[in-house]
This record gives sequence, structure tokens and C-alpha cells, in this order.
Amino acid sequence: MYKILSALLMLSVAYGASAQHNIDTAAIKADDARISQWAATCVVERGWIDIADKGQGYASAGADQNATGPLSSTTPNIVSLGDSGVAVLTFAQPIKNMAGPDFAVFENGFLHPTDSGLAFLELAFVEVSSDGVNYVRFPAYYNGQDTAQVTNFTYVKGQDYVNLAGRYIHGYGTPFDLEELSDSTAVDINNITHVRIVDVIGSLDTAIGSKDALGRMINDPYATVFASGGFDLTGVAVLNATPNAIKPADNDHYITLSPNPVKNTMVIHADKLPAFYYQIVNINGSTVKRGNAESGAAVDVSALPAGVYYCILKYGGSKRSIKFVKQ
Repeated sequence: MYKILSALLMLSVAYGASAQHNIDTAAIKADDARISQWAATCVVERGWIDIADKGQGYASAGADQNATGPLSSTTPNIVSLGDSGVAVLTFAQPIKNMAGPDFAVFENGFLHPTDSGLAFLELAFVEVSSDGVNYVRFPAYYNGQDTAQVTNFTYVKGQDYVNLAGRYIHGYGTPFDLEELSDSTAVDINNITHVRIVDVIGSLDTAIGSKDALGRMINDPYATVFASGGFDLTGVAVLNATPNAIKPADNDHYITLSPNPVKNTMVIHADKLPAFYYQIVNINGSTVKRGNAESGAAVDVSALPAGVYYCILKYGGSKRSIKFVKQ
């Protein structure tokens, strides 16, 4: 079965080289210049081939060490987690909260052979820890349909999955920004030592399926009843891990959003900026709201779907962006 997957993957990469596929500006390419290190160790607790039929046993494709070191530029080396499987990765240097995304998780999804807007994707939750004991999960959201089960070898839209590893095809990692966890007291976001990947069970059966941060069932290919079923981890890359990669702080204008996460209305505070133009873009880079506002003014975002967004403020010839989560 893995040989079939590899053949489909190579076909999709060949097609995707000249097509606009599920890659957007947020995706982290495996040769991104910002990558400073890859996971040094990986320990996997395998999940089931099919959690609804445990008699089939556990997923078994690949070895734990396949998820360490740089990503292969040709045929991906994978370790398959299986339904509910877990991988814990460590690094030579702790991951720090820098400007922009701090690390990226890579899977081996592949493009639809003829429709560049669709891909075969398997998803996973991502959690981090600064002591290997206490973990905090990045809030993940599913915005696709949840009435018909996505079955094995069904192609989906990557943009329907927010803050879930595996939303891009092979060679492109899903980025994660530790700033999103800045309010957590369980981890030190400037000293992340462990990253934990937890397979999403994409079943719509509430007894076994996985839910997003809002309690919605996550719909992804299920059941993948073979040895390489579940999330196929290929690597975790760290961005901006070294001290010389830290960007100087911009103290000209201190900007905050509150509350964050937000449900209905947020307030933009801009020190030294009495008025400004703002633009809100989604994780795919599309503008969803824009306008002019004054510091301390309330902005209604109640109509936005749940997910991760960026608020960009423009003033003079400069601009600043702040990430926020819409609940």
C-alpha cells in the first residue's frame, strides 16, 4: 500500500510543479532559509490501523528515526502513527518564541492528479512542552463539511484545517507560532524542549472521532486500514532557533489586540497611533475585513468563521501585523 501512496505522491509533485495547488504563503518549504535545526529524536507510540476494529492491530510503517533530521528531497521517509498514535520529538536546542512561526510539522500528503485545489491529507494535533511532562495543545479548527464522512483516498481542501499538522502536501510544513500560547502558564514558550504530534481520528462517529477546539468533529480520510494508516510524520523543523535570528523590537508603535482569542468584538490599542488603517486576513492570505479605526476603537469580527487571522495595521510607510484567534 505504501508503494501505491508513493507513486501517487510522485505523480502529484510532478503535476504540482506547474500548478497552483494547496500551498499558500503560510506554508514552510523544506529548504526554507529560516530553518536552523530539525528534530534530533523521535519516540512513537503507535495507534491502531482502525480504532473501530482493534483486531487489525497497530500501524507499523516506518521507523521512529525517520522523523528526525532534514526532510528527504525525493521519496519521503515516514513513520505512521495510526489512529490516535502519538510521536514525541526533542531538539538539540530549545525552541524559542521568535518573530513569526517558530517551527513546522511535515507530512506526506499528495495532490489530486487532476484537480490542483484538492489533496489527500491526514491531520494531527500539535502540542508543546518545556519539561516533557506538561503539554499545551495549539487550538485547532475544522471549517469543512461534517455531514458526509471523508473516506479513504478522498481528496480534501487544506484550507479547511487550521492549526492542524498535515494541511499541506509533501515538502511543505504546517507552521506553528508559540506566541499563540503566550497566555499559558503550563509551558515556557521561550524554552520548548518537546513537540508532541497526536493523530486526528477523522471519523464523524462521536464515540471515536476527534474534535476541534470548538467541539466540532474533524472530518478527514477514515478509515485508512493499512500499515501506513493515520498521520505519516516526516519531520519537524525549527525556525529562528538561534539567538542571532532574533529581530530587533519595533518600539516606535506598540500595538495590542484584546481580547485574544475573541468571540465578537476586539479592541485595537495602538500606542502613539491615534488613527490607522487596518486589514484582517485569514491564514490563506485573503482579506476578510478592512477599514479605518482609532486606537481603543472596537472592531466587530463576529461574522468571521472560527480560526486564526492576522490584523495588519498600516501607518505612513510602515505596517505591523498581529495574529489573533477567532472563537
